[in-house]
Amino acid sequence: MAVETDLRVESGSPIFIVGCARSGTTLLRDLLRAHPRLTFPIESHFIPAFGKAYGDPRSAREAIRLARRILNFGWVRPWGLPLAPEDFTDCRSYRQVVCRLFEAWARQENKPRWGDKTPRYVLWIPELVALFPGAKIIHIYRDGRDVALSWLAARFGPVNLYMAAGGWKRRVRRGRQAGAALPKSSYLEVQYEQLLQQPRHVMERVCAFIGEPFDEAVLRPSRLAAPFRGTPPAFAAEIVSGNWAKWKTKMSQRDRILFESVAGDLLEELGYETEGRRRGMSALERGFWKAHHYAGRAVVRLASPSGPDSLRSVLQVWWALWRGGLRL
Repeated sequence: MAVETDLRVESGSPIFIVGCARSGTTLLRDLLRAHPRLTFPIESHFIPAFGKAYGDPRSAREAIRLARRILNFGWVRPWGLPLAPEDFTDCRSYRQVVCRLFEAWARQENKPRWGDKTPRYVLWIPELVALFPGAKIIHIYRDGRDVALSWLAARFGPVNLYMAAGGWKRRVRRGRQAGAALPKSSYLEVQYEQLLQQPRHVMERVCAFIGEPFDEAVLRPSRLAAPFRGTPPAFAAEIVSGNWAKWKTKMSQRDRILFESVAGDLLEELGYETEGRRRGMSALERGFWKAHHYAGRAVVRLASPSGPDSLRSVLQVWWALWRGGLRL
């Protein structure tokens, strides 16, 4: 059974940090984690997908089944929650189930307010707001060319520049479109480059947005351990003011042209410098890049130390997305 404390945890306005991977979501999470009132576990990955796929539990049996599914989920197990499926017997809404999980995490951290940093939720902002009408959505974005350099060097994500450019464009554009439909009190955009260069200004703005007093602690990251065996630590480094515009020296001219050909319009929309050199791509070339990506991802995932567990979690989410009718 869950271990209760006297700490009252707030669940009325959770904070969701979203954005394309490698855009500073981890840094922003770890800065906010340092606030004396705020805590974030590692990425959850299940909230919109499982909510659409399984819905509200209508009985104690369904609540226990749903809770067991979530507690056994590969991304949730490392949270180490003092919960058993039977602790959810009285839940009759999916929101109650989610809140009970995060409230247990917050009590472990002795913090009164929780949030979630799962970058991919940028694709499902409307679902988050429908589940939590008082949610605070923070969408952080970064120059897509620097995102691509970092993403391609990671063990997850795209395996070629074409897919990195397309993935960045799709996520950022979907997030901005969803955010434009929300009131200003619910959605905030943060530019990664500005966070690096003016951290105090940006974090004061973020704290005001979420309704928390600014604290000097949010200028120093509070780190989290790695979620899976064999993966790099899930934390951001200290704020490095010059960690931007690396594409100018580390990306070849051919790659810069390819990126702009896919996503140059969004770079310009966001105010980033462009070089104005683009080329056309045939259907055959686009098909090649996609096939190369999916084959490469399968090989990398199966070869990693956490391969079976990671793959199982991915398949669970994909199944839930398909069952719930959510588009990627």
